[in-house]
Amino acid sequence: MKPVADRLSSLRWRLKATRRLWRAGAIVDMPLIPPEFFDAVARGQFDVPEPGARIDREVLKTRGWALFPSSPTARVELWLDRHPLGRARLGIPRPDIDALSENPLAATAGFEIVADLAGWAPGEEAAELRAVATSTGGETYELPPVAVTVGETDAKRSPAGISPPAPRTPRAAGEGHRVLVFTHQLNLGGAQLYLLDLLRELVGGRLVEPTVVSAMDGVLRGDLEALGIPVHISSMLPLEDLSSHVGRVEELTAWAADRGFEAAFVNTATALSFPGAEVAAELGVPVVWAIHESFPPAVLWGDLSPQVRERAEASLSGASLVLFEAEATRRLFETRVGEGRGVVLPYGLDLEPIDASRAGFDRAAARRDVGIAEDADVVLCVGTVEPRKAQLPLAQAFGLVATRHPRAHLIFVGGADNADSHALAGYIESSGLADRIELVPITAEVQRWYGVADLLVCASDVESLPRTVLEAMARETPVLATAVFGLAELIADGETGWLCEAGDIRALAEGLDRALGSTPEERRRIGRSGRALVERRHALDAYGREVARLLAAVAEGRAPEVEDRAAAG
Repeated sequence: MKPVADRLSSLRWRLKATRRLWRAGAIVDMPLIPPEFFDAVARGQFDVPEPGARIDREVLKTRGWALFPSSPTARVELWLDRHPLGRARLGIPRPDIDALSENPLAATAGFEIVADLAGWAPGEEAAELRAVATSTGGETYELPPVAVTVGETDAKRSPAGISPPAPRTPRAAGEGHRVLVFTHQLNLGGAQLYLLDLLRELVGGRLVEPTVVSAMDGVLRGDLEALGIPVHISSMLPLEDLSSHVGRVEELTAWAADRGFEAAFVNTATALSFPGAEVAAELGVPVVWAIHESFPPAVLWGDLSPQVRERAEASLSGASLVLFEAEATRRLFETRVGEGRGVVLPYGLDLEPIDASRAGFDRAAARRDVGIAEDADVVLCVGTVEPRKAQLPLAQAFGLVATRHPRAHLIFVGGADNADSHALAGYIESSGLADRIELVPITAEVQRWYGVADLLVCASDVESLPRTVLEAMARETPVLATAVFGLAELIADGETGWLCEAGDIRALAEGLDRALGSTPEERRRIGRSGRALVERRHALDAYGREVARLLAAVAEGRAPEVEDRAAAG
C-alpha cells in the first residue's frame, strides 16, 4: 500500500482534475448571469422558487447564491413575509457563478434551505420570500425578494390501508424473540454502525434472533453475517410510483410471511427504511422504530409522491414504540408519533474497539506517517463531505483564525468523488492554506485519526447525536460542536466540550479560536469529562438490554414500560 502522504497527494490531484471537468458545466439547471454582475459589490439572488411560483404550505425549498467581493458569506437568514425560516446551509457548489467571476469564493457561493411551513396559516396567500446575507467582514446584502403564492395543502387523502398490528401471544422461553430488522443500507455511516453495535450486543447476549433486510448492500454485510445474522438485500423502492412501491412491499411480505417473526425493528426514517414498517403491519407484528434524523417529517419525506408519503406517515403513526436519540428530535415527530409512544433513549457505543485502538497507540509515529508535525494542533472533522456537515464553512472559519494559531492544522476525513468534495478541494487550493488544510478520503480506519487529533469539530447544521462526536469523546479528544438537537443535550459548554451557533461562519471561527486558545490542562480536563459522560450515558450493554426488553414487551403484546432518558447526566 502507498504511504499515507502519497495517497493524500494522489487524492488532491484527482480532486483537482475532476474539479476541472466539474467546472466545465456539470450543473446545467442554473441561470446564466452577465459577468458584469460580479466582483465590484455584493451580489446574489434566488434561483428557486421563481417569481410568481406557487409553493406548498408545508415545505418550502429555496436555493440561491450570495457573494461578497472580499470575504466569505458568514450566514444567510431567510423570511417568508414576517415568518422566519432560519439560516440557510452555506457552501453549496456553484460552478456557473465560478465560471463568470474572478472571485475565488464564487465556486461555493450557493446556499439552500428546506423549511417546514406547518405553522403557516391555511388558504391561498401572496407572500414575499426575503433573505439577508452577512459576510465574515460584517457587510450585509439583502437579496432581491421573490413574490410567491403559498397554497393550501392537498385535501386529506384516503387512509393508507395499513392495519394496526394484531395482538401477540406470549411465546415459549428460548434464545430471544425473532425480530425482522429493516435498514436503508450497509455501507459505513453512523446509523449503520449503530445498528451493527446494537445487533452484536443483542446476539451476543442471546436476547433476540434477528434477520436483517437492507435496501442497499455494503461492507457491513460481512460483519453481520460473521455474527450469524442472515442478511437479505432488497431493491430500492421507487419513490414516485405507488404501484411499484406497493408491489415491492407485497413481495417482502410474502418472503417474510412463514419465517415466524414476532416483532420488527426499523432503523432510520429514510425513504429506504420505512417500507419495513409497512411489511410489519401486513405481517401483523409490532414495530419498534429507531429514528436518527432531525428533520421534520414534512421535510424528511418531502420528495416522496403524495401517495407514498401517506403510507410513510401511516406507518409511523402505527408503530408501537419510536426511539429517539435526542429530546429535540422527539419534539419534531411528536404530533405524528402520538402521546406516550416516543421515547428518548441515547444510543450505546461499543468502547472495546476504541480502547483497543488507544492501547499502545504511538501518536508521534502516526503523525509522522501522515506528515504532521509533532507539535501541531490538529483539528479533525470526520464525515462524508456534504453541505449538511458544513465542511466548507469550517474551512472558511479556520481561515479567519489561522494566523492567530500558526501551529493549527485542519484535516477533513470524508472526501469522495463528488461535487461537494471537489468544491472543498478547490477552496483549499485557492485559500492560501493548502499546506495547513488536508482532505482525506472516506476510510474505515477513523480511530487512527482520532488518535492524531487534538480537537474534533462537528460543524453540522443538523445532527441528532453524531457517532463521531461520541467516539472522539470516548478517546478523550475534546469536541467543538454546533448547538443543534442532541449535541446541545450532550455537551455542557466548557465542561464536556465547547458549543457554538450553527449556520454562522463567524460564530464557528470564534469557537475555533476559543478551543485552540485553551490550555493543555483545560483540554485534558474536558477530554476526561467527555469520556466519563460517554461511559455513564452511552454504555452499549445497558442500551442493548433496554432495547431487548422493549422488543420483548411489544412482541408479547404488553405495553412497554419506558424510562425517558432525555437528560444528559
